[in-house]
Amino acid sequence: MNHPWSVWLEPCQSDRLQLQALITKCCGQFNSPVFEPHITLFGRVDADPAFAFSRLKDIVSTQRPIELSTVDILRGESPWKTLFIQFEKSGAVEYFQTKIDQELNQFRSYEFDPHLSLAYGNFDINESELDDISFPETIIFSSVVLMATPDEIDKWELIFQTDLIGGMVL
Repeated sequence: MNHPWSVWLEPCQSDRLQLQALITKCCGQFNSPVFEPHITLFGRVDADPAFAFSRLKDIVSTQRPIELSTVDILRGESPWKTLFIQFEKSGAVEYFQTKIDQELNQFRSYEFDPHLSLAYGNFDINESELDDISFPETIIFSSVVLMATPDEIDKWELIFQTDLIGGMVL
């Protein structure tokens, strides 16, 4: 593997469409590359991802879709957390992320902060620009992917995807 990969939690189809439109709008406004909506459960592993497929399937096989409540649109550290939706802490997503962390922390430590980026890059955002961004109160996440995540966003590429089991949303 010549570039790192990350484990993402992706929204259900209806939320994905709404969030993709929001990301496309924000990226256009701030001249940033467009990307898929996601929460990074574990980022930038520099190892062959093949070993993770069966482990991830095992972890995911017992996990139901997760509903998270949004807090606000925030600005953060450039370039990887420039503009994002912050989520409330949730036992369901933290427990799920901990199971993934236990499999991957041999490669690096990762500090999990549940958020969904709306634009990446090095740019300034005025407070008034944040006020114009509307976002859903809750988002349901229903699949997990391994995504090749080199530094160039337009070169991100899907490696593996699996859906969370059906049933009640947590």
